[in-house]
Amino acid sequence: MQKASYSTRAYVQKTGQVMIRVRWNSRKNEVGFSVGYTIDPLKWDSTKQLVKANTTHQINGKNIYAREINKSICNFLSCIEDVFTEYSLHNTIPTTSELKELVNEKLGRFKKDEPEENKVKTLKDIFSDFLHLRPKEGNWGDQIRHKYNQMWNQLCSCDPEITLETLNVPKMHELVAWYVRNDYCNRTIQKQFRIVKSFLRWASRHGYSLQSGVLEFKPNLKVIPRTVTFLKYKELMHFMEYEFPEDKEYLSKARDMFCFMAFTSLRYSDLAALKPSNLIDGCLDFCTEKTDDKLHIVLNEHAMKILDKYAWYKGETLFPVPSNQKLNDYLKEAAKMAGLNRKITQVYFKGSVRYEDTYEFWEQISCHDARRTFVCCSLALGIPPSVVMSCTGHSDYESMKPYIEVADETQKMEMDKWNSHQYKSEIISRMDKMNSEQLKTLFDYVKEIA
Repeated sequence: MQKASYSTRAYVQKTGQVMIRVRWNSRKNEVGFSVGYTIDPLKWDSTKQLVKANTTHQINGKNIYAREINKSICNFLSCIEDVFTEYSLHNTIPTTSELKELVNEKLGRFKKDEPEENKVKTLKDIFSDFLHLRPKEGNWGDQIRHKYNQMWNQLCSCDPEITLETLNVPKMHELVAWYVRNDYCNRTIQKQFRIVKSFLRWASRHGYSLQSGVLEFKPNLKVIPRTVTFLKYKELMHFMEYEFPEDKEYLSKARDMFCFMAFTSLRYSDLAALKPSNLIDGCLDFCTEKTDDKLHIVLNEHAMKILDKYAWYKGETLFPVPSNQKLNDYLKEAAKMAGLNRKITQVYFKGSVRYEDTYEFWEQISCHDARRTFVCCSLALGIPPSVVMSCTGHSDYESMKPYIEVADETQKMEMDKWNSHQYKSEIISRMDKMNSEQLKTLFDYVKEIA
């Protein structure tokens, strides 16, 4: 009997992933197999369709030799040939799903399905369930899902054979060392461990047994809180009033979008989604894109001025907002031109090594600095935290603390009252006019709060 006509080709993608493509039945059917290795494309012999002999490859922190990868490629090709030979005996050809299933089975990449009740779920199975169920429980967006996928890839890079049984306290220490080796700063490492433990707590709630001490584990790393970047009140007003050249109209627009967020506490996602229907009697009424909070924000005169400036725009949204990336790029250019060059210093640790980076504000400005600017300037102006939180949607003081880096600015503004002769004379004059009963009440109040 005549064999089914098919062709195979091993190749390397731009990412370095080693692949095998199989085509048959006059190229009507095609299947791609990943060999499971990622290599430097320069070490690939496209003529022989193999890794160049005597080359070494760094994969998941291990040295893998060319002969091992080439052996794996040959195993794939042999299994593919076996499948087509078996089908040729019956004068038939496999479907794409049959070829995939049989080749993977011959390679031992998965076993035939067992009854569900007899299956013991791997850590990867548990994580897959987590990614399927948890987003529905917490109404996740794509960004949160991406963070957990990142965490999983990092965990597997540290130990490709990781299991729930081997994920113990020594393994957590090993993971810390992996992050440090791979140049993560301590602040990021702490954040990634919070994500790991969030997944593990979910697994524990769903009946999986964790190793002792894993949930209590904390990386023993020195972490300095990140300097919160924001515009001070005078800087914000300077930026708002800065005149850009006529041929730089896009910078003026970027500045206006930033300032509107700084006057209202909006995130970029909320600014981009604002519709004319969200504007009611000088207030914004809307649900936030990120957290679905229902917010009511009274617009100040500066925000109203920007609204009036864009009254000409008749799109579906309130403003002609560029993409997040473009807006951030334009903001850097606009802030540099406007002279927002206050020095910002970030101090951080990688393992036990201390680093210090100093840059000018314009180099790092982004959309989210506007929201921090709103919080910091509002507090500096004496607006109570409860009012600020009603605009930002923060549910408690603790959740807003990362934004409150304004203590020094507020303190300076308040202490400057000692330097203001007009302010002092007003206070002294007011106290002179108090009668003895009013003075006693004032002193009693001071003693009470002391």
